[in-house]
Amino acid sequence: MHQKKNKIIIGVGAATFFFGFGAPAGLSLYLLAIHSPLVLQFRSSLFYVSSILGDGIILPIVNMLVASHLLKNQELIGRLAVIASLFLGFLVTAYFHLVQAAQGLVNWSMPKAWQWNFLGIWHALYMFAVASLICLFYIVLILNFKKQKKLHKEAVLVTVGIIVFLILLKLDYLSVKLV
Repeated sequence: MHQKKNKIIIGVGAATFFFGFGAPAGLSLYLLAIHSPLVLQFRSSLFYVSSILGDGIILPIVNMLVASHLLKNQELIGRLAVIASLFLGFLVTAYFHLVQAAQGLVNWSMPKAWQWNFLGIWHALYMFAVASLICLFYIVLILNFKKQKKLHKEAVLVTVGIIVFLILLKLDYLSVKLV
């Protein structure tokens, strides 16, 4: 059973890396190689520190910690917790994409404000999955705290990871010119 849990945890990290950074970075390299206007005119994932460090390293580690904690506390994951986490994940995803569009933060996934391409949809689905998983973690963390009256170390590690990722994201967009 322990080996199965380790495979799940590693799988979560690998999936986070692949969908958040690996596939987009590979596509970015390919589009750069063929001199695609999409990456010549707009920033791609390889031009964001939050993508390279955040999606490539921080979020896979964070999600592995999240998966580990959720597997240890499976009894607290009920239907209501899952529905709430999906709803909150949707709200987080919608917020970031709507703010991106409203502020005209164009890039290779949204070359024109309010017009997302396949990459934008890919990113939205990835972000929804990650945000929902993290929201489920916090819901389980709260339920666990109510039950045990103690805060687990994963709470601090995951929260610090998310804060560092958000700081990198903010730094990436400080120098962006709005449309």
